[in-house]
Amino acid sequence: MPERTVVDASLPNAGRIYDYLLGGHHNFEVDRRVAEQVRELLPFLPKMMRLSRWCLQDVARTLTEERGFDIIIDFASGLPTMDHLHTAVAPGTTVIYSDHDPVTVEYGRDILADTPNAYYFEADARRPEELLNRSEVREILGDNRHVAFTYWGVSMYLADEDIAHIARVLYDWSDEKSCLAFYIGVMDPEYPGVAKGIEMYRQWGVEIHFRPLEVFKELIKPWRPDELGYRSMEEWHGIEVAMSEEDLKAFVAGGSGYGVYLIK
Repeated sequence: MPERTVVDASLPNAGRIYDYLLGGHHNFEVDRRVAEQVRELLPFLPKMMRLSRWCLQDVARTLTEERGFDIIIDFASGLPTMDHLHTAVAPGTTVIYSDHDPVTVEYGRDILADTPNAYYFEADARRPEELLNRSEVREILGDNRHVAFTYWGVSMYLADEDIAHIARVLYDWSDEKSCLAFYIGVMDPEYPGVAKGIEMYRQWGVEIHFRPLEVFKELIKPWRPDELGYRSMEEWHGIEVAMSEEDLKAFVAGGSGYGVYLIK
């Protein structure tokens, strides 16, 4: 079997599907066909994804301009397009992206080729030690353990044991003033569109996990929320997005999610 590359348009790619649903152009026809299947099941999803990306931009500004972090390490990054972290951070910030998919990583590196202080490495978000122990990352960081981590929009791909492992590894590795920005998807698996979407992903070999917020709070310990607490995307810094009445009904019925700054 030939090695997959960024120009392989024969198979859908998760990063390119996400890019298409966000309104981007780094995708192929095979990605668009799959994305339209997802959109048919969950018509509100593109707007929810866009809202999530706006929140992520706000996270980038808050972490770097207000909280003073000059290094952000992002997990399960997808393609660095459509206003990703590096476009919103304070000047001079180092952004380290990662993804488990080698095609996405290769494509991401091409996109970031002329972007200073932005890096992309292959690593599994379920095992953050893979990224932290890479020789290239250790060279970038040196002895610095004062960093901000981001896990945004990836919780549905993580099993309970993955979240517990992530929490412990990052907590033990980082210094006492580091921060973990996490977005937790909370959707009703019984909602018709969501249930069909879960089954569709299962047919592609991807297990989807949704859990109540209270369960997540236990899994992520010993991290704890800062004074802002857990906030829904609709509440996140007053961000608003135009939604039709039909969108809102589906959005509320299917579920949304919560963002949080976790500290020690």
